[in-house]
Amino acid sequence: MNTAPATLRSYSLRREWSRAFTLMLLALLVGAVVTIVGVRFVVNQMEGAASRLQAEYAGVAALAEALESHEQRGHQVLSAMPVNAQAFASEQRTIELLFEEAAAVEAADSGRPQALAQARKDWQLALDKAGLWAGEAPVRTGGNMAGVPAFAAASSNVRTQLAAIQKESLRALDRGLVDTHDMENLLAGGRVALFLGVIGATLYFRRRMTMDLKRPLDTLRTGVLKLQAGDYSHRLTVARHDELGDVTLAFNGMAAALQDSHTTLTYRATHDELTGLGNRAALAERLAAAFEPGTGLRTRHEGLLFIDIDDFKDVNDSLGHAGGDALLVQLAHRLQASVRRQDLVARLGGDEFAVVVVDHDDGTPATGPVAERIYQSLSEPFVIGERSLRVSLSMGVAPRIADAADVTELLRQADSAMYRAKQGGKAKYEVHGG
Repeated sequence: MNTAPATLRSYSLRREWSRAFTLMLLALLVGAVVTIVGVRFVVNQMEGAASRLQAEYAGVAALAEALESHEQRGHQVLSAMPVNAQAFASEQRTIELLFEEAAAVEAADSGRPQALAQARKDWQLALDKAGLWAGEAPVRTGGNMAGVPAFAAASSNVRTQLAAIQKESLRALDRGLVDTHDMENLLAGGRVALFLGVIGATLYFRRRMTMDLKRPLDTLRTGVLKLQAGDYSHRLTVARHDELGDVTLAFNGMAAALQDSHTTLTYRATHDELTGLGNRAALAERLAAAFEPGTGLRTRHEGLLFIDIDDFKDVNDSLGHAGGDALLVQLAHRLQASVRRQDLVARLGGDEFAVVVVDHDDGTPATGPVAERIYQSLSEPFVIGERSLRVSLSMGVAPRIADAADVTELLRQADSAMYRAKQGGKAKYEVHGG
């Protein structure tokens, strides 16, 4: 006898609610058809009016731009500035064509052609009075500064007329929009019918919501809030074997992925990718945290070792960057082995390292012994590929106490002491202020 395989779900919300959804779908289809027809009607009217406005408005806008440019050239002619007379006359013919094209556009405003004709007439008259109208004769290019004010006023009047034509186009757009009152009534009636159709389904959903949805969704919401608060270890109990149970399982998978990503990102943000040591951010956090109020560590004394490999550029030049990286990794291991559990080794970038050294319990500095152990770790050569290599380090020491300056100042002091060690012959360490 064949036995059906066991499944996770014991029942399905989809199957139980399918009938109610079918009824709602029919009601929604009716309402959607009514709404789409009405909206399409209104949109068609608006698109037609907008298309006419674009044609009317664009033609006048191009004409106004050409008139403004031509007016500027006219002022140059009146001011006896050098102007190409043939180009000036050609511009006038182009503007005449623009007037004709704008007048040829089919517009809702019946007075538009007459207004354009009057603007064209005034434009030609203004040019003629200023001695700038070409017509069949060449343009007079002599100076006529006395005519500039009148020409400017006439040109301004023409632009005002064109602006009025554009405003009238906008008014025509408003008049072209249909009265949507009847359509609104039709849509309202459709919505009422839709509402009546879904009342039964709404009552059904209300009865089932608390039992099938509210409690599981509240649990999911609590889980989401915990994730938002940073509790990536939170997991939900799978209490239902249906679609919501599948969602719960998916939530738990997402939470696990977020926890892994958060752990990875946190590690990358505080650790050097090449050596695995702490980075500059981890160093700054360690130094700053030791002196924050409430930590109980404000009286602890620490020292900072700033370490730089001597002549590291020669290593890169001879072994290549891959060889230089291999040296940095090996040095990181030796530095880590030379410090104590309470100390911190960090790579600041390039060939620069830093070590936070906690002083002894009796208050005596521990930076000296740590530095000596680091130098002792260099007694054995580094093996890079098939080559044996010896390197030296220059170190700067900056002690820090509870009343010391900020982290940036401490790094500067250690860096300054390191450079003094470099200048003093390398392969040694110097103490800041020593």
